[in-house]
Order: sequence, then C-alpha cells, then structure tokens
Amino acid sequence: MKRNAIEPALLQFLQLYALLLLLVQPLFRLLLAARFGIEVPLDQSLVLTTLMPIAAVVYTHFPWWQQLLGRRFLPVGLLLIAGGALAEKAITLQWFIPPERRELVALLFMLRLWIVFQVLLLFLAWRYDMLRVTLAGMVLTLLDAAMSFPFITVSGPLYPLYVVIVGARLMSVTGVGAGLAWLLARQRERQQALAKAHRQLAHYAATVEQLAVSHERNRMARELHDTLAHALSGVTVQLEAVDALWESDRAKARALLAQALQGTRGGLAEARHALQSLRASPLEDLGLALALRRLAESVTTRAGLQLDLALPRNLEALPPPVEQCVYRVAQEALTNVVRHARGSRVRVALARDGDQLALTIADDGRGFDPAGAGSARLGIKGMRERAEMFGGTLAIESTPHGTTVRLSLDLSHYLVENSRGGWPGPEPRSAALHMERNEL
Repeated sequence: MKRNAIEPALLQFLQLYALLLLLVQPLFRLLLAARFGIEVPLDQSLVLTTLMPIAAVVYTHFPWWQQLLGRRFLPVGLLLIAGGALAEKAITLQWFIPPERRELVALLFMLRLWIVFQVLLLFLAWRYDMLRVTLAGMVLTLLDAAMSFPFITVSGPLYPLYVVIVGARLMSVTGVGAGLAWLLARQRERQQALAKAHRQLAHYAATVEQLAVSHERNRMARELHDTLAHALSGVTVQLEAVDALWESDRAKARALLAQALQGTRGGLAEARHALQSLRASPLEDLGLALALRRLAESVTTRAGLQLDLALPRNLEALPPPVEQCVYRVAQEALTNVVRHARGSRVRVALARDGDQLALTIADDGRGFDPAGAGSARLGIKGMRERAEMFGGTLAIESTPHGTTVRLSLDLSHYLVENSRGGWPGPEPRSAALHMERNEL
C-alpha cells in the first residue's frame, strides 16, 4: 500500500457514508415518485438510484483501489460520489420528470445535493488546505446551480427561492468546509509542534541520562580507586617487601605479612561498604510491602524464629518518606526482638484503613521495661521520633509473655502538612543517628 493513501478513521467514515448513500438514495427516489406521481420502471429506477452508491461502496471497501491510486484515492472517490449525484439529477430531470414539474423537482434536488456537497467538503477539509476546499465547494455548488438554471423560470414564483438556495448553499458549503480546513490545519500545526517538543524533550532526557550515567561511572571509579586501588597498592608494596626479606629477616617479613593481611581486611571492608552504598535500597527495589517481607524473613531466618506475616497484597503507593519511616521502625523493632526478646515467634502486620496506616510487630519473648531498657532506649527513642515526625504515634506494650510495638500514622495529616511544605525531606538528624548506632 502506498504511503499516506488515507487515514484509517477517514476511510471508515467514507465507507459508512457510501453505505448510507446506498440506503438513502432509493428512499429519496420513492418519496419523489410518490409525491409527484412519477412512474419509472423498476429496473430503470434501481439502476439510476443504486449504480453510483454501489460503485462508491465497491470503491471504498476494496483495498486494491488504495494500492493503485495512493494519495489520489480520496479525491477520486469524492469525484465519483459528486459526479454520480449530478448525473442522476440530470438524467432524472431530463428523462423522467414531466416539463411542468421540473422546476420544483430541480429545487428539491438542489436541497438534497446541498447535504451531499456539505459532507464531501468535510471529507476534503480533513486532508486538504482551506484554499483547495474553498475552490472545490465553489465549483460543486455553482456547477449544480448552472445545471438547474435551464429548468428554472426567471419570471416564475420559484426563481427567488432558487437564488436564495444558490447563495445560502454557496456560503454554507464553502464556509463550513473552509472553516473546518482551517481548524484542522491549526490542529496539525499544534500536533507537529507538540511532536517536535516531544522529540526535543526525549533528546534532552537522553542527554541528561547519559550525563547521569557518566557522573555515576566517575563516582564509582572514585569509590573503587579510594578503596580497592589503595588497598591493593599497599598490599602489593608490603608483599614485595615480604618477598625481599623472607630469606634474610623472617621476623620482619612476618610482621610485614601481618600488616598486609590487616590492610587486605580493611580494604575488603571498605570495598563492601562502597558496594553497599551503590546498591538501591529495598524500598526502591521492591516497595514497602515486599521490602518488609524480605526484611522479616531475613531477620527471622538468621535468628531461627517462626514468622507470622500479615501484609496487604495490593498496597497503594505511599510517599517515600512515609515508607522509609515504616521500614526503619520495623527494622529497629525486629532487631530488638532478636537481641533482647529471646522468644520463638514474631508477628509482622501492616494494614491500611483509609488514611490510617498501622504497623504491628509482636513477639512471645520475655518482655522488658521500656522505661529502663538500657541501651535499647536509644532505638526506642529513634522510633518515637520517626513516628512523631510524620504526625504518628508509637505504642509499646510489654509483659513477661511478649512485647508488641505498634506504629500508627495518619496519612491525611501527612499529606496536608506536606502540601504546606511542613515536612522536611531528609530524616531528622537525631533519629538517623539513633538508627545508625543500633545498626552498626
């Protein structure tokens, strides 16, 4: 198929219009015959009223014509419809209408062709510019007016109506068609401008992404240089010294070897720290629900605890600071369970009811006194500060048979405060320090 033969939507409308012509045109013929008592043989009537619509249906529904004509497919189809309508009018007036009734029937055909020409101009406006649409409208309407003029009596009572129809039809067909062509041209210009802006934005985004990748590569290079490169360089120098002193001074060589091992361990720790900082956080990778599942399963597996999980399957996305708060509180609470509870089972539950979000972590351990919990008080204080930072509460219930930590957050309160700029982006320094102390 040739490129840009016709838009699919325009082709569908054209096919529908051809089918409507096939149905409506015989009805118009029957009404005309019944009103004026015109007797036309059935075979001639069918040929006259259905030949052009059938040709239009065949033309619009078979792709072969589009492949053959390409961009000329639309104008040729519209000429076929318009030419068929004008030919039918001329044949009907000349052969089948009595002379005394031709004037009125000619006006009726002008009114009918008014609709036909209006629709054809709308099709043209879809594809062509305003000037071409205006010229096509003027040619069709004036040609039909010229074909009707021989049947109109200048001194007759219908002549003023003929003049009105010609003038009104000329303004309507050409005006509406030209206006639609102008509007569609403006729309295409806006679409082209939007497409150009989209391409530029995509180019800018690709450029920014390349710059970000380049900066990240440079950062990774610096991290590796400051960790692995320095460590390996120092170890290499020490091992060379060990090799040189091994035969002559084994005691000093062993001391250097011990230093090399210590440097290797330090470099390995720094490399692991650098790699850990390069990894995305579990929240970024998995989302809150899956990150909590992964955290709980990892902690309980290492500690040999039985895990009871109650997490929602479909949790609506939350603001990243809220997710970070919930995750860190869960992390600290599970850490305390492993360190202090000495239980056998832990339950982790997360639930959302409207704007209320609740995290519950319960164990069956020995319990503790929150007021005199010693080193654990720093972690509890950090959890409370996180909850208060987001307008929530942290409740701790502890008995000799277990402890329950419950975090409650009002998301509507957070969203209102966040829209006012009331919530800071970074974590509070004190809460972050408390968490870091307990995670080290």
